[in-house]
Amino acid sequence: MSQRTLTTQQALEMMADAFNEPIENLSPETARESIPGWDSMGALMLIAELDERLGLELKAEVSREMKLVQHVLDFLASHGALAP
Repeated sequence: MSQRTLTTQQALEMMADAFNEPIENLSPETARESIPGWDSMGALMLIAELDERLGLELKAEVSREMKLVQHVLDFLASHGALAP
């Protein structure tokens, strides 16, 4: 699969879909604990989305360490998948 990049807005939209959360409730500063859908099932949805859309493997143990939306954005950036 060829790797793509996402804008921050597209990444937020992807997270909103994965967590079944309105996009207006998400920003880089949003904490995981304030997103009801960012539970174990939401984390699996995010892992699947990253694999399907970008060909990125987010390991479950790394996912569990993510406490802010910004941490997901940082993961994308560190893999060259977040447009500058």
